[in-house]
Amino acid sequence: MIGRRIYICVIVLCLLSITGGTDGLHPHGADAQSPPLEYQVKAAFLYQFSKFVEWPPQAFQNNQYTICIGVVDGGPMVSALQSIEGKETKGRRVAVKRFKTPEELAFCHILYVSPAMESRLAAILERLKGTSTLTVSDIRGFARRGGMINLITVEDKIQFEINVETAEKANLQISSHLLRLARIVSGE
Repeated sequence: MIGRRIYICVIVLCLLSITGGTDGLHPHGADAQSPPLEYQVKAAFLYQFSKFVEWPPQAFQNNQYTICIGVVDGGPMVSALQSIEGKETKGRRVAVKRFKTPEELAFCHILYVSPAMESRLAAILERLKGTSTLTVSDIRGFARRGGMINLITVEDKIQFEINVETAEKANLQISSHLLRLARIVSGE
């Protein structure tokens, strides 16, 4: 019962963060340029994940006052992430960075890997080895293939799987509150 309440709270927080919540309404409302609701919700999930993950201190030496959320070939996720850019999480402002190819990747705290990059997934994950980057994607089997958080759709609801082992290898600590809402998986 408590797990269900936490899940509902996370969903409400996600929806508030994409609509502006109590920070104020978007003055222009939804327009023709707005990304699909699915990607707005996924962007809100990325923002919420930043609140439930602890990075090692060295992850903030260069960008002490920001949390960087990156996206590789993001498609509609790029415009969805604009709704969270500049928001605060854990006393830091969110900065969004787009990488067009895996070769351009630089350190970011959270990296969303677009399904369009599935054929290059192994190269992306290899490039991030040794960093404390939380990797997130909705590529099928992402968490079992070496990613950390896999966004999945179950009965028209977005849920997520977490590969705790991979996160621990990257020196990331994921809150038990978030872990209770996830399906825990391990690599193949």
